[in-house]
Amino acid sequence: MKNIHWILPFILFGCVTDPASEPDFETTGMKPIYLTGEAWDAITVQEAQPIKDLGKIYYKDQHIFVNEVNKGIHVIDNTDPYNPLPIKFIKIWGSKDIAIKGNILYADNITDLVAIDISDLNNIVVTKRVPELYGLEQSSYPENYEGYFECVDATKGTVVGWEEADLMNPKCLR
Repeated sequence: MKNIHWILPFILFGCVTDPASEPDFETTGMKPIYLTGEAWDAITVQEAQPIKDLGKIYYKDQHIFVNEVNKGIHVIDNTDPYNPLPIKFIKIWGSKDIAIKGNILYADNITDLVAIDISDLNNIVVTKRVPELYGLEQSSYPENYEGYFECVDATKGTVVGWEEADLMNPKCLR
């Protein structure tokens, strides 16, 4: 057992290569979607949109609230369960989780937690914002993803989501 200690440095450092000596390679991976300035904290109500990336679902007072991961919340009128009718989309960048208590919908908005009054769906209002509740480290890599991805460059803005893309020489791997 004593003789194996001299081998350990070779095992740990023997496979390290200089990234500059690696040949160029292209692969499919994830790249960050950036938003510049403070635009990420603007919450707006828009026309109904198709659901692309299904998240958490809540049912309240004949309405279904569906989280579109990293984008916002779909509001669907479910008065007729055989014919649900999409009616609105609440744009909330970086929204990954939602909860509803009473007439208040809670959602994450990148680093902030927002409380939104949904008692009047024709007049949706942000009633409170808890700034910087969540750290930015959650957006420094694609969640629930294993493989190559483009490293985050904070000088490009705030990461509000991730998308699949062809990457040239990606430096980040998870």
